[in-house]
Order: sequence, then structure tokens, then C-alpha cells
Amino acid sequence: MSKVLFINEKVSFISEGIINHLRAQDFEVLTVKPDVTAIANFLKDDNANDEEAIDPEVAALLSQESEKAEGEEGEGGEEKKEEIKKDIPRIFILYLQGEDNLMIDVLGYIKDLVEDRGIRFFVIGTQEELDTVIGKKADYVAELYTRPVDLAELIKRLQKEGEAVDKLKEFKSILIVDDDATALRSMKNLLATHYKILVANSGMNAITILAKNKVDLILLDFEMPVVNGPKVLEMIRSDPNTSNIPVMFLTAKGDKRSIMEVLRFKPEKYLLKTMLPKDVLESIDDFFRSRH
Repeated sequence: MSKVLFINEKVSFISEGIINHLRAQDFEVLTVKPDVTAIANFLKDDNANDEEAIDPEVAALLSQESEKAEGEEGEGGEEKKEEIKKDIPRIFILYLQGEDNLMIDVLGYIKDLVEDRGIRFFVIGTQEELDTVIGKKADYVAELYTRPVDLAELIKRLQKEGEAVDKLKEFKSILIVDDDATALRSMKNLLATHYKILVANSGMNAITILAKNKVDLILLDFEMPVVNGPKVLEMIRSDPNTSNIPVMFLTAKGDKRSIMEVLRFKPEKYLLKTMLPKDVLESIDDFFRSRH
């Protein structure tokens, strides 16, 4: 059963009809008001604890929160954590009802969720509402639907999205470790359509994630501050629970001396950060194919 988060300010005859129709088609529909705090609180798991695993699709948010916390607390500060429900809805529907003045913060927050957690975002409204609130260049929106909604078309699209989410659960999982936020996001975006992705913005963050999650491959930045790639690899190999996980180094330096230094630690292979995206993806695909 696919989960849908239905966002609207107030229940109307039409919105309630859409919700009931979705439920009749075996969607689990949860409702929340268009408010950043309300949505964020909805996604939090108040019953979560440190023993629970981090959800693969939302690990990017934890990394992002860590970066923010480091900036706020400074060196030696406590790392900020936000526990997230493991089984959050992957499909969001925003039902507009003329509240365009309330949407700026909400849309910005949802855009981040789309980018960081792989949320699929749909919007329903009149043509005027869609033009005013969303505009024509909102690439984070999967689809716009004009009222009155063609429910058969909407259901068909959401069923495909639900199937895609279910298929994602079968993917191989990869942990990407890089202190460069831009490089981390680029690699995540490249691989997220083919693999289940976890991310870490430091070596210690990676060790924490590995203690709670099983992964099939680790992409490890060779040069990182405090705890560098070789040191992280040493910790991974010294732990019986992680020692057999294959590791590929990510390196920005392609000269012979640098590559020889990388190979000295005997990773599965190395990937240059200057490689074309298609070549990176092909290398990883080939790696998994070779293991079957």
C-alpha cells in the first residue's frame, strides 16, 4: 500500500472526495495543513531512538542537519540530530485553495524534501492558483493537475509512482562519504534513480550510519579533514560487521603519484571526481554485474 501525504488548509467537499477516492484505490492517505512546522513534525518519529536505523532515502537530510549544526555550534559542539520515520510517505499532494500567501515557505521546504529525500510532489488547483503559486518553471513538481481533476488519470500516475517506490526497496544500497556538500549531492542525484542511497559528510558520520544500516558498496572520499578516507577504510575493515563491504575511493587527483597512493590501500577500485557522470554510473553498474 502506497502512502500519500495530502496537504490542504481545510477540508472541502471536493478535496474530501479526492481523498476518499484515493483510499478506495488502496492508497494510505494522511492529511496535514500547509505549514512547515506541521509537515516537519509529521515526518518526525517521536518514538525513535538511537538504536533505530537511518532510512536510506532520508539520510541526506541527516547529513544536511549535521552541517547546519556544526555551523551553529562551532568546533566541539554537539551534532544536531533529527529522528525520521522509517516509512514516511514518498508521495506528496498539495491541494491549493487560494492560500497563495502561505505557500512560499512551504514550497521551499517541499523542494528540499524532493531534492534530499526523493519525494514525488504533485499539485492540484485552479489554473489561476497553479499559475500564481507554482508558476511554469517549478522543476521539483512532478505534475500539476487543474481542477476539476481527472481522477482516473491521477490514480494511474500515482500507482506508477507507488510501483517505483516499491522497486526502489529492491535496489542495491550505496553509502557515499564526502565532506564536500556539492560533490555529495551531485553523486547522490546521479545514483539515486538506480540505487538506494545513504550519505555521510564525514568519516565518523559514516561509521555511525554503518552501525545501523547494511550497505552493498561504499564510495569513500580519499581526502577528508580530521578522519581521512584511508583511516575510515581502516576502521571499516577492522570491524567484523563491515569488513566485507566493498569500498571504492573517490579522488579529485588523477596524476600517477596520487593514484598509486590511493591504490596502496587496496580498494575495490577508484573513481575520479572528474569522470563524466555516465562513466561513473557505468563503472558502478559494471561492479555490481561482475558480482553476480
